[in-house]
Amino acid sequence: MIDDIKEELAALLADASGAGKADALASLEPGKVGDISSRLAFALAMSRSADREHARLRTAEGDKEKKENPAKLAAQIAAKLPKNAMVEKAEAAGPYINFYLSGKAYAKLLADVLAKKDRYGMGRKKKGKTIMEFPSVNPNKPWHIGHLRNAVLGESVARMLEFEGHQVERMDYIDDLGLQVAQSLWGFLNYDSSPQGKFDSWLGHQYVGIAKKFEEDKNVVEGVRDLLKSMEEGDNETAKAGRDLAERCVRAQYETAFAFGVHHDALVFESDIMRTIFAEGIKLIKSNDAVELEKEGKNAGCWVVKLGDEFEKEFGKMENPDKVLVRSDGTAVYTGKDVIFHLWKFGKLKSRFRYEPFIEQPNGRTAYKTSPSKPAKEMDFGNATRVINVIGVEQKYPQRVIAEVFRRLRMGKEAEGLQHLSYEHVGLPDEKFSGRKGTWVGFTADELLAEAETRVMEKVKLDVPEAEKRRIARAVGVGAIKFSFLRTSSEKRITFKWDEALSMEGNSGPYVQYAYVRTNGILAKAEGQGARAEIRSESFNESEKQLLKKLAIFNDLVARSSRDLAPHHVAQYVLEVAADFTAFYGSSPVLAAESAETRDTRLAITLATGIVIRNGLGLLGIDCPERM
Repeated sequence: MIDDIKEELAALLADASGAGKADALASLEPGKVGDISSRLAFALAMSRSADREHARLRTAEGDKEKKENPAKLAAQIAAKLPKNAMVEKAEAAGPYINFYLSGKAYAKLLADVLAKKDRYGMGRKKKGKTIMEFPSVNPNKPWHIGHLRNAVLGESVARMLEFEGHQVERMDYIDDLGLQVAQSLWGFLNYDSSPQGKFDSWLGHQYVGIAKKFEEDKNVVEGVRDLLKSMEEGDNETAKAGRDLAERCVRAQYETAFAFGVHHDALVFESDIMRTIFAEGIKLIKSNDAVELEKEGKNAGCWVVKLGDEFEKEFGKMENPDKVLVRSDGTAVYTGKDVIFHLWKFGKLKSRFRYEPFIEQPNGRTAYKTSPSKPAKEMDFGNATRVINVIGVEQKYPQRVIAEVFRRLRMGKEAEGLQHLSYEHVGLPDEKFSGRKGTWVGFTADELLAEAETRVMEKVKLDVPEAEKRRIARAVGVGAIKFSFLRTSSEKRITFKWDEALSMEGNSGPYVQYAYVRTNGILAKAEGQGARAEIRSESFNESEKQLLKKLAIFNDLVARSSRDLAPHHVAQYVLEVAADFTAFYGSSPVLAAESAETRDTRLAITLATGIVIRNGLGLLGIDCPERM
């Protein structure tokens, strides 16, 4: 509920109970019986019982006193509550105190939505910076729908955090030194260098064939290994060719990203990590007792973090729970390089990247890339207080290793600030996607969007120009796909099916979008009749109250979703708002209301509903078309 109503109720509770106002405020929650409920009697009963027990133990006198009864205490507090214009009645029900809001309070709730508009639900500005890393796709293939889940999850969480008041930096890690890129570079230099169509798709199809050759032909293996060595050495023509290939692929991938409303602030290339911060990071890791230099055995000469029994309890029996970070030849394994990258993210390294513009984005902001070139300049990226990595659930172990290394480096605050937003994969009915095997073919994000637009175009019956039909089809198609991904908790696997993902009815994005379009239609008709959305009545029926109560919890919903990094809460919420609006519209005629005062007030409710749906879908990165 809006803050000033909660503040008034908290003051009433504090006066009636003798509790502090902060405790009273913390006890308030949306009511299952009343409009707002308070659990203050629970807290006071526990506190008073604890105080009495403490006094008994200190004096060592008397029998143990009977515990305070929360239900009895709630009844006593309710009886002492003074009258207030915001409260129609207040009564105890067991240990709860239920407040039923007055018509004046409902009008105040409605006015708050109308006044704040696109700022409704927004939180206060927070301290610190959050870096979100996603989707970090290998730069030699198109996004398949598994990558798309990563991207839309990361973008939605970033939007929620920003709306809640956090400063967010969207970061994309580009592994331009990986074996896959070396294989693609070998194919480009030795097999085919005449791309056809969208570059990432062409390169991905070629990679499937090269990966097969790599498994079968020793000459290809030797050629790829030689290329990879030259790429890692850097400052040569092969390294430059590998970087150019990776950047060209990423630019094509970003066409897909922009189509789905995904944007970034900075792209960090692994070649620049190796060139700029690697040496300092290795030195820091070795200078601390967080890792040990193995003297003998198969890890002789390697720097290892000893993980022991604790990790075996969490991850099950392992052949060796210890983790090598730096090999005996001085090179870092993937997790070791990730530790170094995160040391930079948290501002623990003096070495700094230099940046230059990479691509201009549809949101009007430039995405920058790390770069060794002379025109590149230092920028204020990094130095985060929190890092959120959107990575598949199978990466849980290495993510925990990174956090553990930070703890052993005596960086406990940073270890706590490192969060792994894990997600289960999107799969075909019978198998997971594989870049090497090419099972993503036919299920790329681009193909998914094209199919969605085709299906939506068949349903568009509006008599509008073709270009507008296509804009509607794009908005509805993208909304259908993103909503189908985001309404499922990230911990749950999605088995992708066309009909379910692109359903235009029921629990879907288009259903919510249509509810928004309906609010616009009603308001447009009202304007044509000379009516206006205005609060002219403080009398509300049950369907109006139900809808207004749902709109009023948007602030708390955003705070909860941001705290839990859980867009599915938002998706479920806007579905409920759409359903409550449908019920309201069915039982409470708007334009044909019984009086002008009721009509205008219901128009105000309709306008407020549209605002909340638009704000909610905006957190999911879904546009609201004006017509459908």
